[in-house]
Amino acid sequence: MSHTHRRDGRGRRRGGRNKARGRPCGAWGAALALACAAALTACGPDGGDADAAGTASDAPTSSAPTESAPAPSGTGTPAEPTQPPPPTSAAPSASPKPGGIARCETDGLALSLVADGQEMNSKYFDLRLTNTGSEPCDLLGHPGVSLLDAGGKRVGEPATRSQDGAGDGGPVRLRPGQAAHATVKTAGEGVTDGRCWPEAATLLVYPPGSKQTVTTRDLAGLRVCGDSFQVGPVGDRAP
Repeated sequence: MSHTHRRDGRGRRRGGRNKARGRPCGAWGAALALACAAALTACGPDGGDADAAGTASDAPTSSAPTESAPAPSGTGTPAEPTQPPPPTSAAPSASPKPGGIARCETDGLALSLVADGQEMNSKYFDLRLTNTGSEPCDLLGHPGVSLLDAGGKRVGEPATRSQDGAGDGGPVRLRPGQAAHATVKTAGEGVTDGRCWPEAATLLVYPPGSKQTVTTRDLAGLRVCGDSFQVGPVGDRAP
């Protein structure tokens, strides 16, 4: 009986030692697990400092627009032109002249005045505008007519418009060398008791539609009397 008791006691002592060794092993495992967890928490995904990684991720990002680099030649979308393309529509052309021919200009016209007689109480003169150019041209309407003295000062008033002469109001086409005619009329000196304007030195004419003038010093005896000074429209023949 005593032998059995000793064997049982020995067995209890062995069992106690095993239990004592098991407790320290369990505590060490728990401590090791806690240490690993702390290490994983402290380390970033790349092994960097966790605080530094958190600071970088919390930093605000810039909202300023970025400028894209131009696409290389032959690739990508071509850059838009900085200047608009020139317009493709042509400007409208100028309105055609009467009859489709250019109006006669002063640098292609010569002025002359020819006495055309007296009828009843009026004296008549044929005012001629001759085309000295190399191309046909047109005239349409009344010329503007004035008289100037030797100093270039106007004598009396410009001629008023009348319907005297052969002009019918339509355009007159002048081939090179041809003349248009307008009738100038004044009162006869004998019926005005000598009430006449001073004698003029120059006849100044604005061709129809022009703002430039042609002149002549050959007045063919024209002297305005009775304050009557008139001019008719241009025509293609003498009155």
